[in-house]
Amino acid sequence: MKKMKKVNGLILLSSLLLLLSSCSGSDAKKEDTKENSVQSSKVELSIEKGSYIVPNGKMIDDSTGFLALDIKVKNKSKDKLDVTSNDFSLYDESGKKVSSERVYDSNDNFKVMGSESLSEDKSFTEPLVFEVKKDAKYELHYKPLYLTDEEKDEGVELSLNTKEYNDESKAVQALVDSYVTKVFYGSDEVSEEDKKAIGKLELANDIEQERNTFKEDGVNALKDVFTHYEPASAELEKVIDQIQKTNAEKGKVTYKFREFFPESAVIYVRPEVVLLDDVDTKAIVEKFVEENKGQYTDYASVQRDAEKFLLQELPEKINETQVNTEKNMNGEGYQVKLEKKDGKWEINSANESRNYYFKSMRETFRGGIND
Repeated sequence: MKKMKKVNGLILLSSLLLLLSSCSGSDAKKEDTKENSVQSSKVELSIEKGSYIVPNGKMIDDSTGFLALDIKVKNKSKDKLDVTSNDFSLYDESGKKVSSERVYDSNDNFKVMGSESLSEDKSFTEPLVFEVKKDAKYELHYKPLYLTDEEKDEGVELSLNTKEYNDESKAVQALVDSYVTKVFYGSDEVSEEDKKAIGKLELANDIEQERNTFKEDGVNALKDVFTHYEPASAELEKVIDQIQKTNAEKGKVTYKFREFFPESAVIYVRPEVVLLDDVDTKAIVEKFVEENKGQYTDYASVQRDAEKFLLQELPEKINETQVNTEKNMNGEGYQVKLEKKDGKWEINSANESRNYYFKSMRETFRGGIND
């Protein structure tokens, strides 16, 4: 009997907690609606979500950025409602107007608001982009350009604070840097700075598979360099390992976004790494000739053993070589494309002809050895 009373007490307590939770949730929902939505007799306006982007050709810094706001407009009247991007304006705290930007991504997937016609109770949601300070308060004003005298007061205003919106660009840059470290350097030692920036974001790429493929392709490409000596896989792997190790220790990579949008991005990756063209292979061969004068009677044997000696000496010489930039690389670097899929960012690492920027970058990170 006592046990039953205890259980009933728990049920009662749970019910009360559920009731309190429900009430609290209801209040929170009303508050969110109040902050993010406003309406008049003709229109309901709300900001569904927002995030910072990097339009092509635009410069950003830590204090300013381009805020993309997904704006929902609903017709509350019985008449047709025509809406265009020109009906919207953003004002800062001093009353200065900020005009919206006309921006597009390279895939033509991100499109800012154009013009729409809405019948009764119909709505649409499209983005508008504004250049803003990242820690400031603004007011979004909606007022149709063409109004009769009777309609002139039908505009609405919505307050927003730009610091409440997310900027994933640094996290995505850190993801790309972690990819370089894991795949091209063959290392799991991601910097603490990158770990902190990445947070809960994830790459969709199969890192382990791509790491193995990068090394295997490097070994196969290096094997084709030798025409007289047939090297063993272990000898070739030693060279590729040394390239990766040297790049991890001395290499430098800089990043700059060409464009960054909520679902896609293009980032310039500019590596300074060790290149086999900078290794003094002539000096290695001359050393072999000097040490083996008079030891050979046929030229084919000389070529074979010279190549073998060169392969054996390469790791040490690679370690002594200074990092450099590939001379055929674009000044800003290689363009790496990313796409967001199921909440994860995926680097387009497909080894195909149309993905030539990434293909060239892979070759650079393995010392400039072509496929």
